[in-house]
Amino acid sequence: MREYSVPVLVDVPASASLADTVFRRGEQEPGTVIMRRKADDGWPAVTAGEFRDQVAALAKGLMAAGIGHGDRVALMSRTRYEWTLIDYALWSIGAVTVPIYETSSTEQVRWIITDSGAKAAFAELDTHERTIREAAPDLKDVWRVEAALDGSIGPGGVDDEALERARARVGAADLATIVYTSGTTGRPKGCLITHDNLLFTALNVLRGPLDPLFTGTPAALLFLPLAHIFARIIQVVLIEAGAIMAHTPNMKNVAPDLQEFKPTFLLGVPRVFEKVYNAAEQKAIAGGKGRIFARA
Repeated sequence: MREYSVPVLVDVPASASLADTVFRRGEQEPGTVIMRRKADDGWPAVTAGEFRDQVAALAKGLMAAGIGHGDRVALMSRTRYEWTLIDYALWSIGAVTVPIYETSSTEQVRWIITDSGAKAAFAELDTHERTIREAAPDLKDVWRVEAALDGSIGPGGVDDEALERARARVGAADLATIVYTSGTTGRPKGCLITHDNLLFTALNVLRGPLDPLFTGTPAALLFLPLAHIFARIIQVVLIEAGAIMAHTPNMKNVAPDLQEFKPTFLLGVPRVFEKVYNAAEQKAIAGGKGRIFARA
């Protein structure tokens, strides 16, 4: 068997955590644009300071609701801004995100919540919430993802010092997420992934093959499902690189969103790009512009 290896470019300190960059950039460069959220009037900017403040507020709300170091929280949602916010809020207090594919069946959701030991859950859509509540009727807290921004999670009472103490406990060896397989070959299987796993991969890729992409003002549209580990790595890469990140929840909207957002590069897998191409082709044909699309 042939083996291929490359030297390590970046070592991750034992004290490092995924949320460190969010809080550091929020402190050192609060006015820098790091994300854009899709809205009716375009793609308004989110600065490093704004994102840090939202992460901190949600983290304190989660602590007030009883979520602490090592606790698992399920997340069933499409790819959207709040997913990234929830991830980093959980990571900042040492909690563990348990992604669930938006297409998962009730039985799959029941197994993932039970197997992971999830203490609470976030749901995006009505159908997601119904599935979670049917799958895990004893689950105490099932929040909607919009609650990540409206301050309704937790009774309050957690101050900045308590959050800093929680952050100080988090290290590279701590569990960050449990990513489950799709379940097409039986019960979904959970993979334990640490802060070190994600940081090591992201930082070494950034110093290696992806380095040329991050020049000038890099920007990328995240459209892969964040329940998949590849999309989560892309998310961490973009945060660590300081690239401007945007999200799109529906594959049918990828082509127009690309045209509006105008990313400087794309990260994905071939079959996803094929879907985007096919959707654009069908739209062109339906609009009577099939020949023009083919020539282009």
